[in-house]
Amino acid sequence: MRTPLLLPLTIMVFLGALPAGIALAQASETPSIESSGEEEGDFLFIPGIGRIPLPPGTRALGPGQGGRDVDSERRAPAAAAPPPPKDPAQQRAEEMARLYLRLEQAEDEREAKGVSAAILSRWAHSESDTINLLAARALAADAAGAPPLALKLLDYVVALSPQWTEGYVQRAKVRAEQGDDSGAIADLETAATLEPKRFDALAALGALKEKTGDKKGSLAAYRKSLAISPRQESLQKIEERLHIEVEGRDI
Repeated sequence: MRTPLLLPLTIMVFLGALPAGIALAQASETPSIESSGEEEGDFLFIPGIGRIPLPPGTRALGPGQGGRDVDSERRAPAAAAPPPPKDPAQQRAEEMARLYLRLEQAEDEREAKGVSAAILSRWAHSESDTINLLAARALAADAAGAPPLALKLLDYVVALSPQWTEGYVQRAKVRAEQGDDSGAIADLETAATLEPKRFDALAALGALKEKTGDKKGSLAAYRKSLAISPRQESLQKIEERLHIEVEGRDI
């Protein structure tokens, strides 16, 4: 039979406090939740008093617990740490990979042109504000009919940022306009080496090589461009014509 003292204590434990006049075995010890298995259930252990069975789902309040649901906290899994932020270079690489895949799988030329425009705009942007400014001024100089100034500016662009393929592509364009086919071919080959996915540089390279009489090299460049961007209908026709000229008709 429960003693008169134990009944009030049980009620007070569930209310979350004990009278100051009742001394526990050790003042520094705090109640704790214990479990004896699924069949027997949980207990609230109070030093000096013993274990008190807790009904399922009981919200036990005790010293230092501040009304927290101890039973839920004990069972809740630890929250997973958030993943570290991606490096900007990694983000750019992943984005470009998705665009290349979309370009390769485009259903028609219209879709391919939209994806190509997105890729070209990203190639045209450097991570350096200085390089972007010099390149913009070079384009403006070329459009204004001052190719010598444009070439000088693009020489600075290539010297300051030798890994930026757009600098070589832009300089190749100006060189070709000035009749420097060999210089333009060299720039386009450099761009295609630094970025093998530059389908625009490969297509331009094919045109220049065909112009200079290197039909075999031209055909190879066209095919590389079409492998990256298959929905270039005008380039497909050129490749078919050159294929017959260089390799003959298929048997």
